[in-house]
Amino acid sequence: MSTKGIVLRAVNVGESDKMLTILTQDLGVVSAYSNGARNLKSKNFASSRLYTYSELTFRETRGKTYIGESAPIESFFGIGKTLDGSALASYISEVACDVAVEGQPEQELLQLVLNSLFCISDSTKPIWQIKSVFELRCASILGFMPDMVGCKVCGKSGFDNVWFDIDDGCYYCEDCFKNSQLEYETEKVDEMSGIYGKHNVLVPISKSVFEAIRFVIYSKPERIMSFNLKDETIKDFCSVCEKYLLSHLERNFVSLDFYHSVVSMIKN
Repeated sequence: MSTKGIVLRAVNVGESDKMLTILTQDLGVVSAYSNGARNLKSKNFASSRLYTYSELTFRETRGKTYIGESAPIESFFGIGKTLDGSALASYISEVACDVAVEGQPEQELLQLVLNSLFCISDSTKPIWQIKSVFELRCASILGFMPDMVGCKVCGKSGFDNVWFDIDDGCYYCEDCFKNSQLEYETEKVDEMSGIYGKHNVLVPISKSVFEAIRFVIYSKPERIMSFNLKDETIKDFCSVCEKYLLSHLERNFVSLDFYHSVVSMIKN
């Protein structure tokens, strides 16, 4: 079995081996042993390093998967330059390993992960932007792409402010929101938690945040990072993207908590 993939987890086993979790193009997520990978003279030493993208050949022996041959294509060494970059890469890896399906092609997800790690490594985009784009695009790849074409009720568009429905992946204009029969509580948990109903979470978003969401979900993969936001709207955009992914995955991630602690420490 030959394919391309990137190492997202690496655990030392025994004196010189590694147990790797690899996101591949054709086989989804693969857990494989790399014999002697911690030995500098090993033929698979370079390909077995964390965040290394390689051409890989797997072999099965007694019910276990091993890396046979490998050839490194790209190593994202720059990820370790910053603490927040390392924390974000860890979060991206945990999400990708959680959502990828074993034995099924994951070309879109692999491309998203590679694009995100490249931006972290080369510092081509702000960390907040890489994180938010990954979250929103990942949700879309998994089948949760929000419908941002028109208001769910009236179908119109072009509003200055709308209410984004985190759970249903759609939005309401102000008039339709006020006239809707959905039941909502009026108390907000915090400024960006939105209004909670029996089954929905709605968040108010500005036109610039709305347009950024549209751009990320509808653009070609190579252009998803090519947008800018004003400083006063960044917090809202980041909050919406994170809420959207976590809501649809119905779980949290330890690496996300660590990322937030690192960002908080850096700011302080």
